Amino acid sequence: MKACFDEISHKSILGVIREKVMDNKFLDLVKLFLKSGVMVEEVLVPTVKGVPQGGVISPLLANAVLNKLDWFLQEQGNHGKSERRAYDKKEPNLRFVRYADDWCVFITRANKRYAESLRENIRKFIKDTCGLELSVEKTRITHVRDGFDFLSFHLEKGIGQNGKLVPKIKVGQKAISNIRLRLNETARYRPSQEDIATRVRKVSSLIRGWSNYFKIAHNFCKVAGLLDHLAHWAMVKAISRKNDISSGKVHKKFYHKGRIGVTAKETIVRFSDTKMSLDYRGPVEYEPGKGIYLEDHEWEADLQTYKNRPEQSDLKLEALERDQYTCRNCGCLVVSETSELDHITPVHQFASFKQANTLENVQTLCLYCHKQKSRLDYKA
Repeated sequence: MKACFDEISHKSILGVIREKVMDNKFLDLVKLFLKSGVMVEEVLVPTVKGVPQGGVISPLLANAVLNKLDWFLQEQGNHGKSERRAYDKKEPNLRFVRYADDWCVFITRANKRYAESLRENIRKFIKDTCGLELSVEKTRITHVRDGFDFLSFHLEKGIGQNGKLVPKIKVGQKAISNIRLRLNETARYRPSQEDIATRVRKVSSLIRGWSNYFKIAHNFCKVAGLLDHLAHWAMVKAISRKNDISSGKVHKKFYHKGRIGVTAKETIVRFSDTKMSLDYRGPVEYEPGKGIYLEDHEWEADLQTYKNRPEQSDLKLEALERDQYTCRNCGCLVVSETSELDHITPVHQFASFKQANTLENVQTLCLYCHKQKSRLDYKA
Protein backbone atom coordinates (compact mmCIF):
# COMPACT_ATOMS: atom_id res chain seq x y z
CA MET A 1 0.00 0.00 0.00
CA LYS A 2 1.09 3.56 -0.65
CA ALA A 3 1.34 5.46 2.67
CA CYS A 4 -1.24 3.19 4.29
CA PHE A 5 -1.31 4.86 7.70
CA ASP A 6 -1.34 8.36 6.19
CA GLU A 7 -4.03 7.81 3.55
CA ILE A 8 -6.51 5.32 5.03
CA SER A 9 -10.09 6.62 4.98
CA HIS A 10 -11.76 7.64 8.26
CA LYS A 11 -15.12 6.67 6.80
CA SER A 12 -13.84 3.15 6.14
CA ILE A 13 -12.45 2.83 9.66
CA LEU A 14 -15.63 3.92 11.41
CA GLY A 15 -17.76 1.80 9.08
CA VAL A 16 -15.79 -1.35 9.87
CA ILE A 17 -15.91 -0.71 13.63
CA ARG A 18 -19.69 -0.18 13.55
CA GLU A 19 -20.06 -3.67 12.08
CA LYS A 20 -18.69 -5.18 15.29
CA VAL A 21 -19.02 -2.55 18.04
CA MET A 22 -22.41 -1.11 18.93
CA ASP A 23 -21.37 1.44 21.50
CA ASN A 24 -21.77 5.10 20.57
CA LYS A 25 -19.46 6.28 23.36
CA PHE A 26 -16.67 4.07 22.10
CA LEU A 27 -17.25 5.14 18.49
CA ASP A 28 -17.09 8.79 19.56
CA LEU A 29 -13.74 8.16 21.26
CA VAL A 30 -12.34 6.55 18.11
CA LYS A 31 -13.61 9.48 16.03
CA LEU A 32 -11.93 11.96 18.39
CA PHE A 33 -8.72 9.94 18.13
CA LEU A 34 -8.84 10.13 14.33
CA LYS A 35 -9.82 13.81 14.18
CA SER A 36 -7.42 15.03 16.88
CA GLY A 37 -5.10 16.74 14.36
CA VAL A 38 -1.31 16.97 14.16
CA MET A 39 1.16 19.70 15.10
CA VAL A 40 3.19 21.03 12.15
CA GLU A 41 5.66 23.74 13.13
CA GLU A 42 3.60 24.56 16.23
CA VAL A 43 0.42 24.86 14.15
CA LEU A 44 -2.48 22.43 14.68
CA VAL A 45 -3.44 20.92 11.32
CA PRO A 46 -6.76 19.03 11.13
CA THR A 47 -6.65 15.39 10.05
CA VAL A 48 -9.23 14.38 7.45
CA LYS A 49 -7.69 11.00 6.64
CA GLY A 50 -5.12 8.56 7.98
CA VAL A 51 -4.28 7.39 11.49
CA PRO A 52 -1.58 8.85 13.78
CA GLN A 53 1.85 7.32 13.21
CA GLY A 54 2.86 5.60 16.44
CA GLY A 55 -0.69 5.68 17.85
CA VAL A 56 -1.47 2.76 20.14
CA ILE A 57 -4.52 1.66 18.17
CA SER A 58 -3.41 2.76 14.68
CA PRO A 59 -2.19 -0.72 13.59
CA LEU A 60 -5.40 -2.30 14.90
CA LEU A 61 -7.63 0.14 13.02
CA ALA A 62 -5.68 -0.28 9.77
CA ASN A 63 -5.76 -4.06 10.11
CA ALA A 64 -9.52 -4.02 10.68
CA VAL A 65 -10.06 -2.12 7.43
CA LEU A 66 -7.60 -4.23 5.43
CA ASN A 67 -9.43 -7.32 6.61
CA LYS A 68 -11.89 -6.41 3.85
CA LEU A 69 -9.08 -7.12 1.38
CA ASP A 70 -8.70 -10.60 2.90
CA TRP A 71 -12.37 -11.32 2.27
CA PHE A 72 -12.10 -10.04 -1.30
CA LEU A 73 -9.07 -12.23 -2.09
CA GLN A 74 -10.67 -15.23 -0.40
CA GLU A 75 -13.62 -14.96 -2.79
CA GLN A 76 -11.31 -14.90 -5.82
CA GLY A 77 -9.87 -18.34 -5.03
CA ASN A 78 -11.32 -21.84 -5.12
CA HIS A 79 -11.61 -23.92 -1.97
CA GLY A 80 -12.81 -27.37 -1.00
CA LYS A 81 -14.47 -29.29 -3.84
CA SER A 82 -14.26 -26.34 -6.21
CA GLU A 83 -10.48 -26.33 -5.73
CA ARG A 84 -10.28 -29.89 -7.05
CA ARG A 85 -12.51 -29.05 -10.00
CA ALA A 86 -10.34 -26.04 -10.85
CA TYR A 87 -7.26 -28.29 -10.74
CA ASP A 88 -8.83 -30.88 -13.04
CA LYS A 89 -9.91 -28.18 -15.53
CA LYS A 90 -6.53 -26.40 -15.23
CA GLU A 91 -8.24 -23.18 -14.19
CA PRO A 92 -6.38 -20.45 -12.24
CA ASN A 93 -6.45 -20.45 -8.46
CA LEU A 94 -4.94 -18.19 -5.83
CA ARG A 95 -3.91 -17.93 -2.19
CA PHE A 96 -2.68 -14.91 -0.26
CA VAL A 97 -0.78 -13.88 2.83
CA ARG A 98 -0.93 -10.47 4.52
CA TYR A 99 0.96 -8.83 7.38
CA ALA A 100 -0.55 -5.37 8.03
CA ASP A 101 -0.13 -3.42 4.76
CA ASP A 102 2.38 -5.88 3.22
CA TRP A 103 0.88 -8.77 1.30
CA CYS A 104 1.50 -11.30 -1.46
CA VAL A 105 -0.92 -13.07 -3.78
CA PHE A 106 0.14 -16.45 -5.15
CA ILE A 107 -1.46 -17.57 -8.42
CA THR A 108 -1.26 -21.03 -10.00
CA ARG A 109 -2.07 -22.12 -13.57
CA ALA A 110 -2.38 -18.54 -14.87
CA ASN A 111 -0.53 -16.26 -17.27
CA LYS A 112 0.76 -12.74 -16.72
CA ARG A 113 -2.34 -11.19 -18.28
CA TYR A 114 -4.51 -12.84 -15.61
CA ALA A 115 -2.21 -11.52 -12.89
CA GLU A 116 -2.36 -8.00 -14.29
CA SER A 117 -6.15 -8.15 -14.43
CA LEU A 118 -6.29 -9.32 -10.80
CA ARG A 119 -3.94 -6.53 -9.74
CA GLU A 120 -6.23 -3.97 -11.38
CA ASN A 121 -9.27 -5.44 -9.57
CA ILE A 122 -7.39 -5.24 -6.26
CA ARG A 123 -6.40 -1.64 -7.00
CA LYS A 124 -10.03 -0.66 -7.61
CA PHE A 125 -11.22 -2.53 -4.52
CA ILE A 126 -8.82 -0.92 -2.04
CA LYS A 127 -9.45 2.49 -3.63
CA ASP A 128 -13.22 2.23 -3.23
CA THR A 129 -13.28 0.37 0.11
CA CYS A 130 -10.25 1.71 1.98
CA GLY A 131 -9.35 4.93 0.19
CA LEU A 132 -5.84 3.58 -0.49
CA GLU A 133 -3.59 3.26 -3.53
CA LEU A 134 -1.13 0.56 -4.53
CA SER A 135 2.54 1.52 -4.27
CA VAL A 136 3.95 1.58 -7.80
CA GLU A 137 7.51 1.07 -6.53
CA LYS A 138 6.74 -1.96 -4.34
CA THR A 139 3.95 -3.69 -6.26
CA ARG A 140 5.13 -5.98 -9.02
CA ILE A 141 4.30 -9.23 -10.79
CA THR A 142 7.02 -11.89 -10.85
CA HIS A 143 7.50 -15.62 -11.22
CA VAL A 144 8.37 -17.73 -8.22
CA ARG A 145 11.42 -19.15 -10.00
CA ASP A 146 12.90 -15.64 -10.07
CA GLY A 147 12.41 -15.23 -6.31
CA PHE A 148 11.06 -12.23 -4.42
CA ASP A 149 11.62 -10.35 -1.17
CA PHE A 150 8.92 -10.21 1.50
CA LEU A 151 9.23 -8.97 5.09
CA SER A 152 13.06 -8.97 4.83
CA PHE A 153 13.10 -12.62 3.67
CA HIS A 154 13.99 -13.80 0.17
CA LEU A 155 11.68 -16.54 -1.08
CA GLU A 156 12.65 -18.70 -4.05
CA LYS A 157 12.57 -22.22 -5.45
CA GLY A 158 15.50 -24.45 -4.55
CA ILE A 159 16.64 -28.05 -4.65
CA GLY A 160 15.47 -30.02 -1.60
CA GLN A 161 17.00 -33.10 0.03
CA ASN A 162 15.10 -35.40 -2.34
CA GLY A 163 16.38 -33.57 -5.40
CA LYS A 164 13.01 -31.93 -6.09
CA LEU A 165 12.16 -28.24 -6.35
CA VAL A 166 10.90 -26.93 -3.00
CA PRO A 167 10.23 -23.41 -1.63
CA LYS A 168 13.19 -21.90 0.17
CA ILE A 169 13.08 -19.07 2.72
CA LYS A 170 16.35 -17.20 3.05
CA VAL A 171 17.59 -14.14 4.90
CA GLY A 172 17.45 -11.23 2.47
CA GLN A 173 20.61 -9.35 1.52
CA LYS A 174 19.05 -6.08 2.67
CA ALA A 175 18.43 -7.60 6.12
CA ILE A 176 22.09 -8.65 6.34
CA SER A 177 23.27 -5.16 5.36
CA ASN A 178 20.95 -3.57 7.92
CA ILE A 179 22.11 -5.78 10.81
CA ARG A 180 25.77 -5.08 9.98
CA LEU A 181 25.04 -1.35 10.16
CA ARG A 182 23.07 -1.70 13.40
CA LEU A 183 25.86 -3.75 15.03
CA ASN A 184 28.33 -0.94 14.37
CA GLU A 185 25.85 1.71 15.52
CA THR A 186 25.14 -0.16 18.77
CA ALA A 187 28.71 -1.15 19.60
CA ARG A 188 31.02 1.47 18.08
CA TYR A 189 29.20 4.67 17.16
CA ARG A 190 28.13 5.54 20.69
CA PRO A 191 28.80 8.48 23.05
CA SER A 192 32.28 8.15 24.56
CA GLN A 193 30.87 8.17 28.11
CA GLU A 194 28.83 5.00 27.53
CA ASP A 195 30.59 2.10 29.26
CA ILE A 196 31.46 -1.25 27.72
CA ALA A 197 29.00 -3.23 29.88
CA THR A 198 26.07 -1.18 28.56
CA ARG A 199 27.18 -1.72 24.96
CA VAL A 200 27.54 -5.46 25.53
CA ARG A 201 23.96 -5.67 26.84
CA LYS A 202 22.58 -3.64 23.92
CA VAL A 203 24.44 -5.69 21.32
CA SER A 204 23.26 -8.93 22.95
CA SER A 205 19.66 -7.69 22.94
CA LEU A 206 19.96 -6.76 19.25
CA ILE A 207 21.40 -10.19 18.37
CA ARG A 208 18.67 -12.09 20.24
CA GLY A 209 15.86 -10.16 18.58
CA TRP A 210 17.29 -10.49 15.07
CA SER A 211 18.06 -14.19 15.48
CA ASN A 212 14.61 -15.12 16.78
CA TYR A 213 13.00 -13.38 13.80
CA PHE A 214 15.18 -14.96 11.10
CA LYS A 215 15.70 -18.41 12.63
CA ILE A 216 13.07 -19.86 10.28
CA ALA A 217 15.31 -19.17 7.25
CA HIS A 218 17.00 -22.10 5.52
CA ASN A 219 20.35 -20.29 5.39
CA PHE A 220 20.18 -19.00 8.97
CA CYS A 221 23.14 -21.08 10.23
CA LYS A 222 25.39 -19.88 7.40
CA VAL A 223 24.43 -16.23 7.91
CA ALA A 224 24.71 -16.56 11.71
CA GLY A 225 28.35 -17.68 11.40
CA LEU A 226 29.21 -14.64 9.28
CA LEU A 227 27.42 -12.24 11.62
CA ASP A 228 29.07 -13.72 14.72
CA HIS A 229 32.43 -12.79 13.18
CA LEU A 230 31.23 -9.24 12.42
CA ALA A 231 29.71 -8.75 15.89
CA HIS A 232 32.93 -9.99 17.52
CA TRP A 233 35.12 -7.49 15.69
CA ALA A 234 32.64 -4.65 16.09
CA MET A 235 32.88 -5.15 19.85
CA VAL A 236 36.66 -5.47 19.74
CA LYS A 237 37.00 -2.18 17.83
CA ALA A 238 34.59 -0.48 20.24
CA ILE A 239 36.61 -1.55 23.30
CA SER A 240 39.89 -0.72 21.58
CA ARG A 241 38.74 2.83 20.87
CA LYS A 242 37.07 3.28 24.25
CA ASN A 243 40.17 2.24 26.26
CA ASP A 244 42.74 3.38 23.65
CA ILE A 245 44.42 -0.03 23.49
CA SER A 246 45.27 -2.40 20.64
CA SER A 247 43.02 -5.24 19.52
CA GLY A 248 45.61 -7.71 20.85
CA LYS A 249 45.32 -6.27 24.36
CA VAL A 250 41.51 -6.30 24.02
CA HIS A 251 41.60 -10.04 23.33
CA LYS A 252 43.97 -10.59 26.22
CA LYS A 253 41.84 -8.68 28.74
CA PHE A 254 38.23 -9.03 27.50
CA TYR A 255 38.25 -12.44 25.77
CA HIS A 256 36.35 -15.04 27.81
CA LYS A 257 35.90 -18.57 26.43
CA GLY A 258 35.65 -17.49 22.84
CA ARG A 259 33.50 -14.39 23.47
CA ILE A 260 34.16 -10.71 24.06
CA GLY A 261 32.76 -9.22 27.25
CA VAL A 262 33.41 -7.41 30.50
CA THR A 263 33.44 -10.57 32.62
CA ALA A 264 33.04 -14.28 31.95
CA LYS A 265 29.33 -14.00 32.81
CA GLU A 266 28.70 -10.79 30.85
CA THR A 267 29.70 -11.37 27.24
CA ILE A 268 27.93 -10.77 23.94
CA VAL A 269 25.69 -13.60 22.82
CA ARG A 270 26.13 -15.24 19.44
CA PHE A 271 23.73 -15.38 16.53
CA SER A 272 24.46 -19.11 16.34
CA ASP A 273 23.24 -19.59 19.94
CA THR A 274 19.72 -19.46 18.52
CA LYS A 275 18.75 -22.75 16.93
CA MET A 276 17.29 -22.78 13.45
CA SER A 277 13.57 -23.62 13.59
CA LEU A 278 11.95 -24.65 10.29
CA ASP A 279 8.15 -24.66 10.31
CA TYR A 280 6.58 -27.12 7.87
CA ARG A 281 2.99 -26.71 8.98
CA GLY A 282 0.49 -26.10 6.22
CA PRO A 283 -1.53 -22.88 6.15
CA VAL A 284 -4.82 -22.76 8.03
CA GLU A 285 -7.81 -22.16 5.76
CA TYR A 286 -9.01 -18.57 6.06
CA GLU A 287 -12.65 -18.21 7.07
CA PRO A 288 -13.73 -14.57 6.74
CA GLY A 289 -16.45 -13.22 8.98
CA LYS A 290 -16.76 -16.30 11.16
CA GLY A 291 -16.81 -15.35 14.84
CA ILE A 292 -17.56 -17.64 17.77
CA TYR A 293 -18.89 -15.68 20.70
CA LEU A 294 -20.50 -18.45 22.74
CA GLU A 295 -20.01 -22.19 23.03
CA ASP A 296 -22.86 -24.57 22.29
CA HIS A 297 -23.48 -25.38 25.94
CA GLU A 298 -23.91 -21.67 26.71
CA TRP A 299 -26.59 -21.41 24.05
CA GLU A 300 -28.37 -24.37 25.64
CA ALA A 301 -28.17 -22.66 29.03
CA ASP A 302 -29.72 -19.53 27.52
CA LEU A 303 -32.63 -21.49 26.10
CA GLN A 304 -33.13 -23.43 29.34
CA THR A 305 -33.15 -20.24 31.39
CA TYR A 306 -35.75 -18.45 29.29
CA LYS A 307 -37.91 -21.24 27.90
CA ASN A 308 -40.68 -20.41 30.39
CA ARG A 309 -40.73 -16.72 29.49
CA PRO A 310 -42.76 -16.30 26.30
CA GLU A 311 -42.03 -13.31 24.07
CA GLN A 312 -38.93 -12.45 26.12
CA SER A 313 -36.65 -15.47 25.56
CA ASP A 314 -36.33 -15.16 21.78
CA LEU A 315 -36.01 -11.38 21.93
CA LYS A 316 -33.30 -11.58 24.58
CA LEU A 317 -31.27 -14.06 22.57
CA GLU A 318 -31.66 -11.96 19.43
CA ALA A 319 -30.53 -8.85 21.29
CA LEU A 320 -27.56 -10.70 22.80
CA GLU A 321 -26.49 -11.95 19.40
CA ARG A 322 -26.94 -8.54 17.79
CA ASP A 323 -24.94 -6.86 20.56
CA GLN A 324 -22.27 -9.61 20.30
CA TYR A 325 -22.73 -10.53 23.97
CA THR A 326 -21.38 -7.21 25.21
CA CYS A 327 -22.96 -4.55 27.41
CA ARG A 328 -24.00 -1.58 25.27
CA ASN A 329 -22.97 0.81 28.04
CA CYS A 330 -19.61 -0.38 29.39
CA GLY A 331 -18.66 -2.92 26.71
CA CYS A 332 -17.98 -5.85 29.06
CA LEU A 333 -18.69 -9.40 27.91
CA VAL A 334 -21.92 -10.91 29.23
CA VAL A 335 -24.12 -13.98 28.95
CA SER A 336 -27.81 -14.35 29.71
CA GLU A 337 -27.26 -14.88 33.43
CA THR A 338 -25.12 -11.73 33.75
CA SER A 339 -27.21 -9.39 31.58
CA GLU A 340 -30.61 -7.73 31.40
CA LEU A 341 -32.82 -6.82 28.45
CA ASP A 342 -33.29 -3.06 28.78
CA HIS A 343 -35.87 -0.91 26.99
CA ILE A 344 -34.23 2.14 25.43
CA THR A 345 -37.48 4.13 25.38
CA PRO A 346 -39.47 3.39 28.59
CA VAL A 347 -42.47 1.09 28.24
CA HIS A 348 -44.88 3.65 29.72
CA GLN A 349 -44.38 5.88 26.69
CA PHE A 350 -45.99 3.29 24.41
CA ALA A 351 -49.64 2.40 23.99
CA SER A 352 -48.95 -1.24 24.79
CA PHE A 353 -46.19 -3.50 26.03
CA LYS A 354 -46.08 -5.24 22.66
CA GLN A 355 -45.20 -1.99 20.89
CA ALA A 356 -42.36 -1.32 23.32
CA ASN A 357 -41.02 -4.86 23.19
CA THR A 358 -39.29 -4.74 19.79
CA LEU A 359 -35.69 -5.49 18.87
CA GLU A 360 -35.08 -1.87 17.86
CA ASN A 361 -36.15 -0.63 21.31
CA VAL A 362 -34.13 -3.05 23.45
CA GLN A 363 -30.46 -3.29 24.31
CA THR A 364 -28.21 -5.58 26.31
CA LEU A 365 -26.88 -4.23 29.61
CA CYS A 366 -24.81 -5.93 32.28
CA LEU A 367 -26.40 -6.27 35.72
CA TYR A 368 -24.49 -3.32 37.15
CA CYS A 369 -25.28 -0.92 34.28
CA HIS A 370 -28.92 -1.98 34.31
CA LYS A 371 -29.13 -1.33 38.03
CA GLN A 372 -27.58 2.12 37.64
CA LYS A 373 -29.90 3.00 34.76
CA SER A 374 -32.96 1.83 36.70
CA ARG A 375 -31.91 3.97 39.65
CA LEU A 376 -31.55 7.07 37.45
CA ASP A 377 -34.90 6.41 35.78
CA TYR A 378 -36.56 6.05 39.23
CA LYS A 379 -35.12 9.41 40.37
CA ALA A 380 -36.30 11.06 37.16
